[in-house]
Amino acid sequence: MSNRKRILRGVAANLVTLATRIAVQFATLPLFFANWSADRIGAWLVLFAVPAYLGLVGNGFAGAGGNAALAAVQDGDQPRARADFRAAWAISSLSTGILVACFAVGFFWLVPVMPALSAAQAGDLPATLGWLALYIFATSQMAVAEIPYRAAGRYPDHIALYNLAALIEIAVIAACVTQSESFAVLAMALGITRCISAALIFIQARRLAPQMFEAGRGSLRASLDGLWKPSIAFMLVPLIFGLNLQGYVLLLGATFGAALLASFVVTRTFTRLLDLFTNLTYTMQFYESGYIQGPKEAIQRRLLATMTVVSLLFAAAFSAFLLCFGPWLQDLYSLSQTRFDPLVAIVLLAAAWLRALSAAPIALLTASNAHTRVVLVYLTGSAAALLLAAVLAAWGGRLAVILIPLVAAEACQLVPAVRDSLRKLDLSFGAFLRMLVSRERLEDIAGAARQLRRKR
Repeated sequence: MSNRKRILRGVAANLVTLATRIAVQFATLPLFFANWSADRIGAWLVLFAVPAYLGLVGNGFAGAGGNAALAAVQDGDQPRARADFRAAWAISSLSTGILVACFAVGFFWLVPVMPALSAAQAGDLPATLGWLALYIFATSQMAVAEIPYRAAGRYPDHIALYNLAALIEIAVIAACVTQSESFAVLAMALGITRCISAALIFIQARRLAPQMFEAGRGSLRASLDGLWKPSIAFMLVPLIFGLNLQGYVLLLGATFGAALLASFVVTRTFTRLLDLFTNLTYTMQFYESGYIQGPKEAIQRRLLATMTVVSLLFAAAFSAFLLCFGPWLQDLYSLSQTRFDPLVAIVLLAAAWLRALSAAPIALLTASNAHTRVVLVYLTGSAAALLLAAVLAAWGGRLAVILIPLVAAEACQLVPAVRDSLRKLDLSFGAFLRMLVSRERLEDIAGAARQLRRKR
């Protein structure tokens, strides 16, 4: 597959991923509300929240293992690539197995004492937890199967199959909730469906990259030693997002009540539309970094500068649009039940700007498994910022003031990410600033657009 074709397919696959996530969110809840009571829906969402997070464990090992295996393939070291794949597969399976056992045992004891789970039927509980444990394990297997696809230069195929599996599960949920109110039936259907998806994804992986499944020598211990730190860092990222998203929702809900919280959530929904662009640019840079040919360091310098300029321009245009039309959009979206606060929007946009500017440097670091320190700083900063926001709320601060620590939390990612990426590229900050204002950036943007538009 040519570089251009792979990039175009990667962009298309990631755009479909965004659409799939939106479809899953907007399709599943109406199905539940149309067939189940609110108590049963709430109980299911609580039960399913942990599997949804634990399933991300495989993503950590898939990301770190995929980076290492792809680098080995590019270096012509196939035995090391196989060892990296086997190491990531083994440690992902083992860690996920331990976590699902803890999940099943823990929830079995927690259900009787959690009011939110009172709608869960005691007779269904063991089977429900067992099938959800299988769902978690199958999800981690689907994730780690990405490694052979990346080694073969076919990562868009894995993304497409993952999206297809998610869409099929919407139909499975519809069939189950319309015919039964049993948690065990729904969990069984989802678990079996995900196992079938994992098997099919692995079959296709073996067809695309048979060399990754061959028996061969390679230091499994060396691979394990190099993968565990970046893998844990990948797994910590969803926790950080939870602090910076749900943490502030809980804090503001407890401080201001439901009405002001609703206004905040609607405003944040609009400002986080910028994150759709940020996620796309990050994902494409992360996946494509391993395929760079030629003078890699020079290309990465230009890519870092060019994508930083692109992020700046897009963020500026989006912010101007939202500040101009935000009041009208929020009034329309919430049927005049919430109010657009410009100060709140400015603070949230500032945080979104920092996330957008972080995309290029953090993609460079994660693609080479060099992001552990940045993630730890980001996690520590996010936790400290949420604590500071709680103090400001206790002191009676205004909503916009309470949100200012969120900007500091995002800076805890941007600053170390830029510093470490410049150090990795042996580039001074002054030289980087000069690259940002160079005419070469516009030439790079125009050249990339021409390459993607050409027919061959």
